[in-house]
Amino acid sequence: MARATSLSPRAVLSGVALAAWVVLAITAPWHAFSDHSQAVSLCLQVWGWLAWTTVAIALLVPSPASLTAIRTIAPLAVICSLAAVSPLAVFSSIVFIVVVGSSIFVDAMVQGSAYGDEKRFALRTPVPQMAPAIVAWAAFSGGLIGGSMLLCAKNYVAGVPVVLLGALLARTVPLRLHRLARRWLVIVPAGIVVHDHMVLGETLMVMRKNIKRVERVSQSGEFADFTGGIAGDRIAVEMLESDKVVLSHITAKSLGTTIALHVTGFSFAPRQLGAALAAIT
Repeated sequence: MARATSLSPRAVLSGVALAAWVVLAITAPWHAFSDHSQAVSLCLQVWGWLAWTTVAIALLVPSPASLTAIRTIAPLAVICSLAAVSPLAVFSSIVFIVVVGSSIFVDAMVQGSAYGDEKRFALRTPVPQMAPAIVAWAAFSGGLIGGSMLLCAKNYVAGVPVVLLGALLARTVPLRLHRLARRWLVIVPAGIVVHDHMVLGETLMVMRKNIKRVERVSQSGEFADFTGGIAGDRIAVEMLESDKVVLSHITAKSLGTTIALHVTGFSFAPRQLGAALAAIT
């Protein structure tokens, strides 16, 4: 007698995201601007299908790079759907952005590039990094897409500098946004690894035999704060022996300390805090 198999939450969310993205292709809100000039309409269609195809591939190939692509394009889908006044497109794009923003989905993307016997948990985005990331994303995407539309509309005075701004930002903004997707906790049989080059100058590795205590706390307290600046609970690790930690320049400046520290305890904040804590202990 065959045993029924249940789908994992990751599989369900990935299926919902893919279905919502397929519905967006069916509605194709970027085709709703045919009342504009042929050049502008064609420009929007090219950008729309290029963005849709990029995300479709990213959904099928989980990785941090795929996560960056999805995060960059998903808000544009919502904006385009709202501008096209397409209820179905708005609904599917909002469902998509909610699903891909969930902790389970993000961890699935991060786990996609894992190798060997390791479990990865994405870290929460530091609050001080959110506003700069949004501004950089808006300038980058608005410069490329908005600038190209202005050029197609033959508004060269505004279009040339705007598209040049987008092209200039294309050299740095995607890489900076990708750094937000490359922050994770790694759990291996030998211990734990905190991979976060926004907060740490070097990857932090702690052997399991050197871990004295691991607990969920609301404040870092006496432990070194390696969350980057978040509100809410985090995981605190107390070690039996102090270890050297190299901080990033931004973290050292915010903490008012030197680049290299010797710590006996530290805190960090995975998105799935409960699951990460259970995996460690």
